[in-house]
Amino acid sequence: MKLGSGWWTRLVIIVLVTLFSFWFLVPTYYSLFVLERKDRNKLEALEKVLPWWAPPARYRLSLGLDLQGGVYMIMRVDTQTALMKRTDRRSVQISTLLKEKKLEEVLVESKPEQRQIRLTAKDTSMAASAEKALLAAFEDFEVALREGESFTLQLKGTEAKRFETEALEQALLVVRQRIDKWGVAEVDLRKLGTDSIQVSLPGHDNPEQARDLIGKTAQLEFILVDEERPDFFAKLYNENPPAPELGIELGPGAGMAATLIAKESQAILDYVEGKIPEDRVVLLECEVAQTGPELPEASKASASCSRYLAYLLEKTVSMTGDSLASADVVQGERGRIVVSLSFDAQGTKEFAELTTQHKGRRLAIVLDGNVYSAPVLMVAITDGRAQISNDRDMRPQEQQFADAKMLALVLKTGAMPAPVSVGESRQVGASLGDELIKKGSLAAVVGLLLVVLFMAIYYKVTGLVANVALMLNGLLILAGLAIFGATLTLPGIAGFVLTLGMAVDANVLINERIREELDGGNVARVAVDKGYDRAFWTIFDSHITTLFAAAILFTTGTGPIRGFAATLIIGMSASLFTAIVVTRLITTYLVHGRGAKTVSI
Repeated sequence: MKLGSGWWTRLVIIVLVTLFSFWFLVPTYYSLFVLERKDRNKLEALEKVLPWWAPPARYRLSLGLDLQGGVYMIMRVDTQTALMKRTDRRSVQISTLLKEKKLEEVLVESKPEQRQIRLTAKDTSMAASAEKALLAAFEDFEVALREGESFTLQLKGTEAKRFETEALEQALLVVRQRIDKWGVAEVDLRKLGTDSIQVSLPGHDNPEQARDLIGKTAQLEFILVDEERPDFFAKLYNENPPAPELGIELGPGAGMAATLIAKESQAILDYVEGKIPEDRVVLLECEVAQTGPELPEASKASASCSRYLAYLLEKTVSMTGDSLASADVVQGERGRIVVSLSFDAQGTKEFAELTTQHKGRRLAIVLDGNVYSAPVLMVAITDGRAQISNDRDMRPQEQQFADAKMLALVLKTGAMPAPVSVGESRQVGASLGDELIKKGSLAAVVGLLLVVLFMAIYYKVTGLVANVALMLNGLLILAGLAIFGATLTLPGIAGFVLTLGMAVDANVLINERIREELDGGNVARVAVDKGYDRAFWTIFDSHITTLFAAAILFTTGTGPIRGFAATLIIGMSASLFTAIVVTRLITTYLVHGRGAKTVSI
């Protein structure tokens, strides 16, 4: 008997889907069985060993923290301190506005702990004028108390809540960007409560390095260089020479003033400790080492410091990066690679006032407590634009560009309004991961073998057909996880086994329907067709219901729960395909194509 053209079309589709699945699992095979364990999470290493015809390295099934070990961190976002600093900055802005409105006689007192600013005028009329002007300019504050010629402004509760939410979201984005730049492929980031972030780095074995790379606060500050003591470091060095083992020298700094120079930053900080005026602070600038073409790209993109130079700065921060609007890499004068900054309306105004009042002085641009440059304010900058550059960076332009691009990224997503600290950091042992893999894999294999044996013994030939579909179902699930870049966790393995069980359940329903049709006196061909048709809606209904539940778990869950849900969603889709299309194709061939009078079931 001839098979229809539809049968051949379905056969071609199944063959193509099977080959496509095997093809997409090639990166997974090379990652788990060809690469060394230490290189398993390095996409660059995987790309080098993959054959030219294989998919990109990013399409590979990766293992989660519970299966291969790694680093687990909890990061705290200090929104309370950030709100206090915001109150202090508002008090400075309020003082500036009052001077512009000819109300400089109004006294301004900041109370950051209460998020309040108290203002006292000469009389009630002046107080009313000040209140009207301030409420119009600063909509995030409201009047909390009025007492004659005094009134108190307080940060609105809704604004504080919005600030806390945005600070946590922004911190989450910063951490994600830093990890992506670092090259860790599998990472689980999720919010914990209202002020914490959980970070899981599978395969990474150095918690301290992780703390250093992603635990920074990424706060941009503009601080004036001390002009009252131009010979501070020279006088300190001559009157109190540092110990020779510290390796500190006195050399030329930016401009004509002498400064302290050393290869180790801590040496300078230890030397000046206790010797700095109370209203001053010493920060360091990293002079980037020259890197050659023989170094790997990773080293070029994160060059080390050849030496550190000291700056004596005012303790008061003149301006922060809260008003930063954008940061882009451009080519400056004489071909230098610079990061161009632009501020929003409020930031433009503040920066114009800063550069106008301190024209001729040097202004240090500080990120995360490190000085990037300290240019002289030759002119007032009123257009809200500034540049960060390193005149001492003598590396090739492509290396400077890589660092400048990273700096721009950190500034755009990392000028966080709230400090971030690492509250907990620990390493999950790899031996635990190996044990989990062995036990999980053993459970999956044993369960699969038992199901295969049962189907073959109980349903005979149709049971073998169901087993073929079951194997293809497992292949499709693994390929689907690899395509979507999913991370396989222990709950994911549980979802994989559960999905295989449901796939068998669909074939059991079909076979029992076919048996009923045969018992009713139908011939083999009619029994097969009616069995599949009548079982379809039952199978479809059960799978769709499970898909809805898995979608809810995936949307609302986090971490391992999402891994379980992702596996279940892919598995249910594959199960529908194999149960309705694959087994019917094979059974149709055995019965219709070969003209069978009976069905081995």
